[in-house]
Parts: sequence; C-alpha cells; structure tokens
Amino acid sequence: MAGNHARLNILVEGQTEETFVREMIAPHLAGFQVWATARIVETSKGYKGGAVSFGKMERQVRLWCQGDSTATVTTMFDVYGLPNDFPGAANWVANADPVPQVVALEAAFQATVAQPNFLAYLQLHEYEALLFSDLEKLSYAEVVPKVIADLQQQLADFATPEHVNNSPQSAPSKRIIRLWPGYEKSKPLHGALIAMEIGLPAMREACPRFDAWLSGLEAL
Repeated sequence: MAGNHARLNILVEGQTEETFVREMIAPHLAGFQVWATARIVETSKGYKGGAVSFGKMERQVRLWCQGDSTATVTTMFDVYGLPNDFPGAANWVANADPVPQVVALEAAFQATVAQPNFLAYLQLHEYEALLFSDLEKLSYAEVVPKVIADLQQQLADFATPEHVNNSPQSAPSKRIIRLWPGYEKSKPLHGALIAMEIGLPAMREACPRFDAWLSGLEAL
C-alpha cells in the first residue's frame, strides 16, 4: 500500500526512457513513498538499449523479479518495434482498436514471466506518444511553428496521442523525424527535455493508458 515505502524497478528500452524515469517518474512517485529505479535492457554483453529479442527481454525481467523479490518490477517498452517473437505480436491488426490488443500483449507478457512481483506495461505505441500530449512544447527545442502545426493536424485524426499508429511511416517518432530530422540523433536529449517541459499532468490527461499505469504505481 502507498505509504509503506514500496520499491519499484523499471526495465526500460533506452536512454531516453531511463532519463524520463529518473527525472520525472521517480521524483513524482517519491511523493507516494514509492522509490523507483530504472535500468536499460541489455541487448548483448556490455551493450544496452535498442532492439532485443523477447527471450532476452523476458529473461532480464524474470531475473530482476527473482533477484529483488521484495520490489515490484515493471517495464516501459514501446509496442512499436516489439520483437517478432513477442507472444501475440503476430496477431496485431493494424487498423483495429489498439487498446484491447495491447492489453492482450501485456497479459501474454505477464503470463510468460510468471513472477508474482511483475507488472507488465507496454507504451502505446511508443514513448513519443507522450510528446504528442502538448506539441507546442517542441518549441523548447526550437522546432519551427509550421512543423508543430503539421504535427497537431496529424494528431487531430486520432482519439488520443496513444492512438497515433504503429508503422515505420506513421509511428509517433517517425512523424516527428520526418518533419524534424534532427530529432533522430538528439532523441536522448530532446526526448527527455521536451517531456519535462510538457509535464506529467498534461501527459496523464492526454494519454489514459499511461495515466492508469502511473496511478497503479502510486498505489503500490
């Protein structure tokens, strides 16, 4: 329960997400007496971040659950770019409602890891959906108004930023990079700094799945 000094370990996809947890999620959860630590998934010995097979992903989650059994372990991986061997990924239907589909993926992840202290979470469709919560804040990185307006027009086609879809052409990060090519190399810096400018309240209001995950963490 909140107030019992719960500990939380979050396995993340890359440096941007690690910074996001360290600078935004961890300080927020500390107010609920939940103490969060982030770790980047290992892709190979000595290398962290980027594409990884489900077997490696599942093994690292399970070992962290078993090695720190008094803490809750959760994940922050993007649905976009999940490995082909992720359970249920082959069943994804591009034009169908993504919410029940990601719930099914999380359930499969939860069942495969099969550890009592594990809480599966997948970011729909990827981290950059959170940046779509307030695109005006891209101006912090000197993104020109026309680019911001174009992205806002694209967002208008979707129910929420989390619905911005999942392909090499249309995923949130790909939309940003197409109009702002510099983001591709500056993501670890600007992806975190823009998020800090947006703030958790705006993200939670715009992204209900992210809000539900964070609410669950507050209640540990």
